[in-house]
Order: sequence, then structure tokens, then C-alpha cells
Amino acid sequence: METQVELDDRKITIVGTAHVSEESKEEVREKIESESPDRVFVELDENRYRSLSSDSGWEEMNLVEAIRQGKGFTLFLKLFLSIYQRRMGLEQGVEPGEELLEAVKVSEENNIEYSLVDRDINETFSRALEKLTFWEKVKLLSSIGFSESELDVENLKQEDMLSQVVKELEDEFPSIKKTFLDERNEFMAEKILDQDFDKAVVVVGAAHVEGLAEELRAEETSYTPGEYVDTSGISIPWFKVAKYGMPAFIAVSLGYVFAFCSVSQGLVLARNAFLINAVLPFFGAILARSSPVTWIASFVSAPFTSIDPALGAGMVAAYVEGKVNPPNMDELENIVKITQYRNLWSNQAGRIILSFVFVTLGSASATFIAAFYLGVNLAC
Repeated sequence: METQVELDDRKITIVGTAHVSEESKEEVREKIESESPDRVFVELDENRYRSLSSDSGWEEMNLVEAIRQGKGFTLFLKLFLSIYQRRMGLEQGVEPGEELLEAVKVSEENNIEYSLVDRDINETFSRALEKLTFWEKVKLLSSIGFSESELDVENLKQEDMLSQVVKELEDEFPSIKKTFLDERNEFMAEKILDQDFDKAVVVVGAAHVEGLAEELRAEETSYTPGEYVDTSGISIPWFKVAKYGMPAFIAVSLGYVFAFCSVSQGLVLARNAFLINAVLPFFGAILARSSPVTWIASFVSAPFTSIDPALGAGMVAAYVEGKVNPPNMDELENIVKITQYRNLWSNQAGRIILSFVFVTLGSASATFIAAFYLGVNLAC
């Protein structure tokens, strides 16, 4: 997929690729060599470029510390998406992202200036996750975890197939589509237009071609790195409201029962709410195949962490699992080579991340259930 954009005396050729396609690699090389541009722009950021070129990153990471800093779901989503893409890539005989590295390689071989113009991948994932509700996160992870792709990857470069995929993404997860496509198109367009060139080739995923061309033709973008303004209107952060509101409701409800009903009734409700908040995270830890120590830690800590949303049960579970059974270097290196989701349970780094996710989901679900239970049992 390819399109031309002319801006006054500047000519831009946008090449859309399938990120797991051998034909895309060849197309990128042929297009750059035939066009002989004075600059090449590539849909990569520095972090992703280093990761693709050296397969490093995870082995240098303090996994438990990263989860403690609130990056647990981001790591999980990145890992699941990379496994999905890697599976498709293996079917095609190439590694995911090789066509982007090929653009850099060809540029260096031909002494052509090149620029990495994508937004930092960590910021993109963080923004996407912030906009998802709890149930949207569950739905997204379920769709990723159980999907089996039998698509011909090259078909993704055809406009009709591309439109269908983007439309499906927009219908199911409009915030994801906006964050992964629209915002990044704005960001890349601004970085491209800021550079001096007469003739350029831009190498991006096929889904970006149409939107990026529109942004470039507009000759201006509203995106400022780190200060993106959402112009779609004011939205209520329901996830944060629930995150802080549910624990507050539980605390107020128990206080009401103790103060206006009876101590015995308050103790019964508090005990049952405690067990609800303890059992689901406990089973989450078991589902992650973590150590028995992590099971117990999840059971004991979850009722208390549910009171303080800043300290999640999943963080406690990941911390304990990481301390009891820290991943070795081989496991950290091999996690980026996993091609089957079930293999995450065979890798200790994977089990730490799964412990965080399943215990977090169990604790969040338990908080809703406990709040509902107290709500229907407030009568004295």
C-alpha cells in the first residue's frame, strides 16, 4: 500500500507495510532505493528500535520494580500483543518489525538520513490503558488471548481489508483506535513536517497510511509531545470513580452498620466482605500458577489493599512472587521469544506478570461483589 503527498516543493511517499511480511521487507528496500530520497522516516521510537535491533530490554528490567511503578498492565498488554504478532511473523518466516529495521538498514547502506518518528511506545500503551474501563480491559485481554489468526497477512495491506479491521477496532474499542492510530498519526506528521527535506519516504504500518496522509496534507497538527489535548469532549473517568468510590462505599457501609445497627451485624458483614475480597485474589494467584506463598499473601493482603487503591493486591502478589521465585536471566531473555500464550505459565517472568494481572482482576471483581453484598444487606 502506497500513497503520495506533495506539500509545496516537498514530496513524500508513504509506504504501508504488514509488520510481519517478507514481501513488505522487499518492498521497503525497493522503494527507498528507487526513490533515492534525501530523508527516510520510520514508524519507530528509540525504545522500540533498541528492542527490535537487539532483542534486549526484558533481561535488563527489574520486573517487580516496574510493576510496583504501575507498569504491570502495560507490560502484560505489550507481551500479549508481541506474542500475537510473533506468531503471525513465524508463519510468514520473518520477525515482527523487520521491515522497519530494513528501512533503517537501507538508509544506512545508501547514506540517507533517517529519523525515528513514532511516539514512545510506553506512552502509547499507558494512554490506551488509562482510557479503557475495567470491563474493556477484560474484553481486550480475552480477545487477544483466545484469538487465532488465519488471515493472509498481505491482505492487510489491501484497502478494503484495512478499512474493515480499523472499523472493527473503532466499534469495539474506540479509545484504543484513537490512541494507537489517530494520535500517533498526528504525532508522526508533526515530527515529519519539522524536518528539512525535499523528497522523503515514510515507512509505516498499513493502518497508518490514510490517516497520516491526511495529517500531512493539513500541514499542521494539534499534538504537543507530553501535552496531548483530547478535543472529543469532557469525559467522566468512570474507572477511577469506581476504583476509589467502591472502597469508600464499603467503608461507609460498614461504619453505618456498626453505628446505627449492631456490632454483631457489623462483624458478620465485615467478615463476609473480608472473605469475598480474599478468596477471588487467592484463586487468581492459583490460576497464575504462582507459589503457595503468593497464594497466602494474596489471600491475606487483598482485603486490606482493596481499602487503599494506591496499593493493589496484584502489586503485592507480583512482589512476593518475584522475591520468592525471582526469574533468572534465561527466563527474562526467553520471554520475548515466546510464541504461544500457554508458555507464559512455563516462564517465571511470565508467572510474575500473570500473578499481577489475575490477582488484580480478582481483587477488582471482589470489590464490586463486596460492595453489592453490603448494599443489599444494609437494613438493620
